[in-house]
Amino acid sequence: MDALNSAVPVEPGSADGSLRSAAPAVVMTSARKAPHRAKQMALHGSLLDRAVHLFDVDGLSMEAVAREIGMSAPTVQNAVYAALCAKRGHRPAERDDNGYLTTVGRDRLRELLRKGMKHVDIQIRLAVSAGTVSNERRAYSADLKLRGKRPLPLPNHGEAYSGLRITNAQRKEVEAHLLTGLGSTKVSVLTGVSKTVCVRIRLKLVARLKRKGELLAGCDANGRRVKLVDQAARVPDADIERFRALLLDQVPVKRAALMANIGSSSAYRLRDVFRAELASRGEELPGIKKLGRVHGPVADARATWLPKGRKNYVLYREKMLETGGNAALARRLTVLAIAERDGDDPYLAEQFDRMKRGAGLVERFDYRRSDPSLTLGGVSAGML
Repeated sequence: MDALNSAVPVEPGSADGSLRSAAPAVVMTSARKAPHRAKQMALHGSLLDRAVHLFDVDGLSMEAVAREIGMSAPTVQNAVYAALCAKRGHRPAERDDNGYLTTVGRDRLRELLRKGMKHVDIQIRLAVSAGTVSNERRAYSADLKLRGKRPLPLPNHGEAYSGLRITNAQRKEVEAHLLTGLGSTKVSVLTGVSKTVCVRIRLKLVARLKRKGELLAGCDANGRRVKLVDQAARVPDADIERFRALLLDQVPVKRAALMANIGSSSAYRLRDVFRAELASRGEELPGIKKLGRVHGPVADARATWLPKGRKNYVLYREKMLETGGNAALARRLTVLAIAERDGDDPYLAEQFDRMKRGAGLVERFDYRRSDPSLTLGGVSAGML
């Protein structure tokens, strides 16, 4: 002890752990070893209660809660999910005196892995950390492979969700689509990766490109969209020109939008842009012609053939791209596609659309075959 005190200053009454931490400086060893305890949750007390309230009551995301608390998102997630275990009436996994999982607790964890449950749901069900679930899955999978047993099912049975870890190949595929200018929603549909993960990958990609002095296609340095890429969701230039021509003909905005197959919000935004362009040239947009309460609704009904909704507009624009701009054929294919999607009769839907375009019913002329014995100057009597 004299050698220890002379080499490293230790306050009188120091804990045994302090002495052991100072012992390596003087190459001292002890036969007594402290029990190795499992890692404890870093978030606890009133701060944990606040984090649980922000996540479970206020509905904040885990990253937002982590920013509010001032800790990393994985640390906050492990503590919050462990607290939610008891709050939601679940029984935590059994542990020994040192905090390690017992055989019973490990068996319960492996049972949930065999059921294909999400890792986040396992955390809430058993109050274990994400690292514990991942390590146990890795060890259990290796054990099953060694014994020649059936492998574990994928988390959530292979269906994508926001908490699922993706491979490097999937991440590179998402980044490749994002670099073309597509949004997170479209990339999620193309790659099968959840939208939440695509949004996070996009944020990191924007920051990385900003450090290099590069930009995403159609975006500024902060990733804000400034120009839409050429895709089906974008309003075609031909429809914009048609919409502007209708406005110059004093057609109301709502009716012009229906005739040009443009959504209401996009129509009013395009109207404001067109009005600003005319004002910069010293011109102004002419006033609208009101058809009155009788003829106005009739004109609106004739102009309406495409059901409202973004998915229907996108479907029509996809058909326009497929047909090379043939509006009549694109309209027919869109009507048939909507009928099949909604479970309606495609034949009746096509006939109703023809009636909206002005087709009417005519009486069929059912003539009889000519009878040689009943002729009048070589003309059949049945044709008279």
